[in-house]
Amino acid sequence: MAAYSAHRFAVIGTGAMAAAMMSTFHRAGVHVSAINSRDPERGRRFAAAFGIPRTSEDLESLLKSDEFDAVYIANASADHASAAIASLDAGKAVLCEKPLSLAMTDAEKVAEVAARTGRLCMEGLWIPFLPAYRRFVELARANSCGQPSHLFADFGYPVSDKTTPRLFAPAAGGVLLDRGIYLVALALDIFGPVENVDSRFAFTARGLDQHASLQLLHRGGGQSQLAASFNSLMSNTATLACSEGIIRLEEPLIGAEVVSTRRVDVAPRVPREPLQPSNLRQKIMRGLRQRPLLRRIKRAVPSTRRENLGYGLDPYLPQLLHFLSLLDSGASASDLVPLDLSLSIQRVIAQARKGEPR
Repeated sequence: MAAYSAHRFAVIGTGAMAAAMMSTFHRAGVHVSAINSRDPERGRRFAAAFGIPRTSEDLESLLKSDEFDAVYIANASADHASAAIASLDAGKAVLCEKPLSLAMTDAEKVAEVAARTGRLCMEGLWIPFLPAYRRFVELARANSCGQPSHLFADFGYPVSDKTTPRLFAPAAGGVLLDRGIYLVALALDIFGPVENVDSRFAFTARGLDQHASLQLLHRGGGQSQLAASFNSLMSNTATLACSEGIIRLEEPLIGAEVVSTRRVDVAPRVPREPLQPSNLRQKIMRGLRQRPLLRRIKRAVPSTRRENLGYGLDPYLPQLLHFLSLLDSGASASDLVPLDLSLSIQRVIAQARKGEPR
């Protein structure tokens, strides 16, 4: 049974993500007071389905209401920034679905209004709140497998404009803003600021990026290789190469519940003279390496340590509970997903797109 939350929300948008979050609000004990939709009939159907008492197609008039103190923005990505600015100016706290905006300049405007009004504003990058993600970052920062040097991460599975038309609409922003944004956030979380970006893109006939590969050089010396795709099945994992092993977020990266680590022995070995006769142990080991069955058995023996860190019934709940705790404490920013992180992500994406060949 969910605990009661004193905070009341309005939801802007009636798409798939808004519908998915309704059960999350219920689990957190949050009362949704109103729904905003430009399509009155769609808004009424949504309100009826989820027991929301008020619908509105006029955002400006809705935001004047004192029936809620926070908004969840889940309309078209192209409208996120304007809805966030209007909500902040109306004195409402904002939880905004990613991306915060489709352009760096609009993201900066949101941050400026949040600073001016002193209202809480957080981008809905939900995966940094999951236990496995937090453990991955914790192990990296603790140098648990030695010094991290290189991050490999990808997120992709094939979709089409027939199966998932919303992803291919210009208002959605393309694969980099839809899927790549999570990868850039992870890279910044691990290695910090980026000083150079090399990028390659593949586009749809309408000019929307559907595959993106990024190589980031971080200011501290780390490197990240990231790939996001609408047209290819990728490994959907994140692997952090370190001086004494690897740390890995297992599939599926977006919603991961398993972290694995593999350490290697880097202790110096005493070299053997080339002409020195092999001892008995060395002869036995050489003999074992020559036997295919024994090699197969060795490969079957687990060489990694796995930690299962589930998120429970709802992957979005940790994010919402974090946001509610910020509201309760009167905070104006998140310590895990501050607007500075959102701006850094936008900066990397803008830099990647500077060299887009079209």
